[in-house]
Amino acid sequence: MRHNILRDPLINNIFISYTDHEKKRVIEVLFRFMDTHQIYLSAPRDKVLVKPQKKTTVTLKVYSIDGVYKSNVVVNDSQYSLDEVLFELSLPRIWEFDNLRSSSRNRVSLDINIKYNDGFEINAVTYDLAIGGIAFHTKDKFPEMYEKFTGIMTLKLPQDMWLQNPDGKLVVETAFVRYRLEENDEKLFGQYLYCYKFINMPKENQDLIRGFLIQKAG
Repeated sequence: MRHNILRDPLINNIFISYTDHEKKRVIEVLFRFMDTHQIYLSAPRDKVLVKPQKKTTVTLKVYSIDGVYKSNVVVNDSQYSLDEVLFELSLPRIWEFDNLRSSSRNRVSLDINIKYNDGFEINAVTYDLAIGGIAFHTKDKFPEMYEKFTGIMTLKLPQDMWLQNPDGKLVVETAFVRYRLEENDEKLFGQYLYCYKFINMPKENQDLIRGFLIQKAG
């Protein structure tokens, strides 16, 4: 089953842009929900000076650690609530991982350690791995201050990668992307899914992970 790129947990930012009376408006939005026909996005009410009308074409741009995805979509509806504006946009079905991602994300269990300058450490097991970053589950919610700083991640490699990397591990700078609370998975209910991206990953390490992911996919 293919998954739309908008379901990617490693998305950094989502923007919509449109023209109103010859003035271009750009709004950062949050992903709310997606069904088989449309996507629901929202923005703080004080950030939306003029909301687009129905049938207006807007440009939807998604930034993830795997790339930038851009498509023109149609506004099905937009409405105000007390503190935000909800946008209902047509669904860009063409954004599917199988077609557009430059890498795949695989369910891989590898030990990781993330250290910060003040001594705070995170020890976990990856939920999935991509060329650009990792995700993992934890029962604890980390202090928000660590969302603002980079840390040093040590990723323990499986034995079948030791020939390419005799150290048996990758050490790379990493940064928080986002988290979500699992509410629909009975096995992981109440746990947090944290997503981190790699920063300044050397090309040889990217190639190492890419080869591993291709091997896993095969």
